[in-house]
Amino acid sequence: MFNSKKKQLFESGSKTKTSENAFINHGLKKSAETRSGNDAPKYSTTGNPFVDQFGSLGSYKAPREYIEIERDCITLYAKDPLLSIMFILYLRLITRVVTFFDGKKTETTQKGAGLRYESIMRMMWLYLNHEDLFWRNIKLFITVGSWKDIITMLQIDVMYHGWDDKVISWRKISDIILAGLENPNTTNLVKKYLPQIKANSKCHTVESQADNVVAKYLCSRLFEDRRLKSEKYYADYRKLKASGKAHVWQQLISQGRFLEINFDTIHGRALAQLVSSKFLKNNGLESKYEAWIAKKPVAKFTGYVYELAQKIDSRSLKKYQIDTINAQYRQLLEHAKGTQSDIIVVKDTSGSMDSTAIGTNMSSYHVAKSLSIYFGNLLQGVFANHYIDFSSNAILRAIIGNNFYEAWVSEHRTHSANTNFLSVAELFANTKNTEVPESDFPKGILCISDGEFDNPRNNGLAGKMFETTNIVAFKNILLNHGFSKEFVDNFKFIFWDIRNTFYNYKDEVKFESYNLEKNVFYFSGFDGSVISFLLQEEVKAEKPKAQPKDAYEVFLAAMNQEVLRLVEI
Repeated sequence: MFNSKKKQLFESGSKTKTSENAFINHGLKKSAETRSGNDAPKYSTTGNPFVDQFGSLGSYKAPREYIEIERDCITLYAKDPLLSIMFILYLRLITRVVTFFDGKKTETTQKGAGLRYESIMRMMWLYLNHEDLFWRNIKLFITVGSWKDIITMLQIDVMYHGWDDKVISWRKISDIILAGLENPNTTNLVKKYLPQIKANSKCHTVESQADNVVAKYLCSRLFEDRRLKSEKYYADYRKLKASGKAHVWQQLISQGRFLEINFDTIHGRALAQLVSSKFLKNNGLESKYEAWIAKKPVAKFTGYVYELAQKIDSRSLKKYQIDTINAQYRQLLEHAKGTQSDIIVVKDTSGSMDSTAIGTNMSSYHVAKSLSIYFGNLLQGVFANHYIDFSSNAILRAIIGNNFYEAWVSEHRTHSANTNFLSVAELFANTKNTEVPESDFPKGILCISDGEFDNPRNNGLAGKMFETTNIVAFKNILLNHGFSKEFVDNFKFIFWDIRNTFYNYKDEVKFESYNLEKNVFYFSGFDGSVISFLLQEEVKAEKPKAQPKDAYEVFLAAMNQEVLRLVEI
C-alpha cells in the first residue's frame, strides 16, 4: 500500500503506563540502549511512543516511506486511539488562529508542527484501518490545515494505485469539496486549490497526470447534471476556479495589472518569495511596496523562522527586503507570545551540525542558529537575548542587534569537530567557582542540537563514567562544584532535535533518558512556538499554569488545545 507510484496514468506527448514489573522494565531499558555517533550512551526510545514521536518531528519533514508511517500509526493507535488521532491533526496544524467552516474562530492561536505530507499519509492510514474515524474527523483535519489536503489525498491515491484500484472514496471526498464550494465561508479557498485541467499531452510526470485526473474528476462531479460536451464542462470549470477571490493578486499578476495588487491579500510565503525575487523591481513596484511594508509592524507569515533566514545571504539586500524579513519574524514571535523563563538557550556548533537538516536545504547549524535567535527573543527574563554555544568548549554570547536580520548577520561562530555537551556544565562549574550566587544561574537549558554528543568519559570533570548518560554526568559536575541538591534536582534539560544524516542515520532519533525522567523534555521540528507547552507562564498571564513535570505531560499539553479537543472517536 503506497509503496510505489505508477510510472504514468495515461500516455502523454490515555496516558501510557510502563510496566510495574522491575524485570520487564530493566529488560526494556537495556534493549533500548544505543550510542550517539560519538559513542555517548543514549536510548532508542524514552519508553513512551507518544514522547518518542513528538520528539522526532524534525525527522518527518522529508516524506517517509508509507511502511514507516504505518508502523508509527499502529504503535500510537494501540496505546490510545483518541490521542493518536489528535496527534495526526497536531502534525498538520498550522500555527495560527483557526477558522472553522461556520466562520467562527478559536479564541487563541493554535500551535502545531505544520508537517503536511506526514499528516496526510497518517490520515490515509486512518481511512484504510478505521474508516469511520476518518469521516468523523476529516472536516476538522481540513480546518487545521488546508482544503488542498484532501485534493492531495486523491492525487496520492491515483499516483500509487491507478484509476482502477483507488482505495479512497473519491465520491465522498468530492461531496465535501462540493459542499465547501457552496459554503460562503470556504468557497474562495476551495476554488483556490482546485487543480487545473490541462491537455494530457502536457502532462509528462505521474504527478502532473494525477493532478489532471483529479481535476477532470472534480469537473465531472461539478457538472454531472448537465448533458454537455466535455469541452464545455472544462470551460465552465476554469471559469469557476477563476472566480475565486482568495487568489485575486495572482490573477492580477497574470493579467499584468501590477499596480492594482493589494499586498495585504498575499499570504506569507508568497510575499516572502515575491520580495526576495526581482518581481517588484521588474514591474515598477518597489516604491509602492517599500511604503507599504514600512508601515507594517508585522507581516503575514505562517512558515518557519529558518525559512526567513534563508532569505539572508551574502548578496546585498534592499531595505524593503530586510524590513519584510523583520516584519514576518515579528509575526512569528506574536503567534507564540512572550514567555517568562529562567532557562537559557544552548546551541550545538560542532562539525556534524554542518550537515543538511532532514527535509530542508539548510544545515542543522543554520536551523539551530535561527531558532536560538528566536528563543532568545521569545523567552523573557534575565537570560533573554543570550545563549551558550558549545562544541569543544562552551561560550556565553549575547544576541546583537535590534531585529532578526541584525542578529543573524552579526552572529560569530566558534566550532570544532567535538560535541562536548558537558562543556556547558563546565561553564556553570567555572562560573560557580567565582562565587556567583546559585540564585543567579539559569534553572535549565534549552539545547538545540543534532544530539550526537561526546561520551562523558572524554571529560575529566565527569569522572570515570564510562557507562553513564550526559544528563547524569552533567548533574554530577554541578553537584561536585557546589551546586545544591535542590538546584540540581530541579534543573531542566530541554532537548530540541535538529536531525541530519552526518552519521548516516535517517530518522533514528535518540534520547538522553528512559522512562519519563522528571525535568527532561524532548522537542523537535521547526516551529519554535510549541515551546510554550512546556513554559506555559505567559508574560502577562493573570493565572500562570503549572508547568509540566516530564516529557509526556508536555505532549498532553500540546494535545490539550481548543481545536484538538474537538477530535471524535
